[in-house]
Amino acid sequence: MNKVAITSLLFFLLVGCNQEKVNVSTPNDEQVPVSGSIVVNDKEYEMRAGEYEWNGDDGAHITKTDSYSPKEAAKEFDDLTLEKDTKVKILLKNNPKLTVYQLNQNNQKEKITIKNNRIEVSSNSGYYLYEVSGKWPHGKATYLFDVNVK
Repeated sequence: MNKVAITSLLFFLLVGCNQEKVNVSTPNDEQVPVSGSIVVNDKEYEMRAGEYEWNGDDGAHITKTDSYSPKEAAKEFDDLTLEKDTKVKILLKNNPKLTVYQLNQNNQKEKITIKNNRIEVSSNSGYYLYEVSGKWPHGKATYLFDVNVK
């Protein structure tokens, strides 16, 4: 084989291998549900992604668990100020099984009742952090939002 053919072959092999690495290390919505949102009073807000673990159709295992702190992740979310008992709708792709926890100022964690992908914020005034966990057949992911209840 001549040098041009060998060089071309090596180039295409390297580009092909590189493409796979980019897809595994940089998840997108097709690989991992990296985004989710809530709806309050007909206005949509994107939640902040926390930890996730996903097994792709191609056998790829994608995980993000590095030094996860819900309070630190929630700083990226603009605090919402809501009235007591306001209903919040949770929107995540492909309707996963949901679990929601409420953390108060004293770091007390309480599981919240979910009905039709909706929760009610606290009936007590204060700052609350909500941790939403979705579980799909291929994996799980956690999302966060915080609320000042007036």
